Amino acid sequence: MSSPSKTEDGMILAGKTIAENHVQNDMVLGLGSGSAVAKFAKALGESVRKGSLKDLAIVPSSMQAWLLARENSLPLYADSAHCPPALDAAVDGADQIALASRSMIKGGGGALLREKIILTSAKHSYILVDSTKVVEMLNRVVPIEVVQFAVSTVQEKLQREFKAESVLRKLDKGYPFFTESGNIVLDCKFGERIRDPLKLEQQLKSIPGVIEVGVFNCKIDKFYVGGQDGSLESH
Repeated sequence: MSSPSKTEDGMILAGKTIAENHVQNDMVLGLGSGSAVAKFAKALGESVRKGSLKDLAIVPSSMQAWLLARENSLPLYADSAHCPPALDAAVDGADQIALASRSMIKGGGGALLREKIILTSAKHSYILVDSTKVVEMLNRVVPIEVVQFAVSTVQEKLQREFKAESVLRKLDKGYPFFTESGNIVLDCKFGERIRDPLKLEQQLKSIPGVIEVGVFNCKIDKFYVGGQDGSLESH
C-alpha cells in the first residue's frame, strides 16, 4: 500500500542516486528549486561533508536554491548573480512531466526563467519527481512570466489567440506575486491537454511582453521518478 512516507522514501532515494552517480569533483552545478531538489541538496551536502566530493561550484536558480546550498554546506559559484556560459550539470524538479515527449511544466514556485536558463546551459541535466507528476500529456496550468507593463495586452492575446484563461498570480493576502527578476506571473489553462508542447512554447514566447513560459522542452538526460511504494525508476 502506498503512503506519503513511502513516496518520501522514493524521493530521498532519487536525490541520493543523482548525487552519487552524476556529480563529480570540480563540477559547476546548476541547482533548481522546490521540495524535490531539497532531497538532492541534502544528499549532495552529505557527500561533500564526508569528503567524497570536492571543489564543487553551485549556481542557484533562486533564493530558495541559494538557501538550500548554504544550509547543506554546498559551495557557491564565485559569481552566483550570473549564470556562467556553460554548466557541467543541472538538477531540478518539475510540476509535471510527459515521458513520451520528454516535456515538462515548471514554474509553480516562480523560478521558471532562471531554471530554464540553467537547464539549457547545462551539458547534462537530471530531473527528479514523484510519480504523481507523470502524465501521458501535459494538462496542468502553465505559468507565464510577463513584464508588468504588458499584463493586459498579454492576457488579451492569450484569450484571443489561444482561448486560454489566465489569472494573475497573487500572494495569500492579495498582493501580486513578483519573480526574482521583478516580473509578474500569469497562470494559464490551455484546454484539457497540451498536444504539441514545443509549438506552444514557441508561440507563447513570440508574444511581446512574455519573458519566459513554464513549458520546458529542453534536453533532459534522465528523469528520476520516485514511486508511491518507495521505489525509483529512471527514464
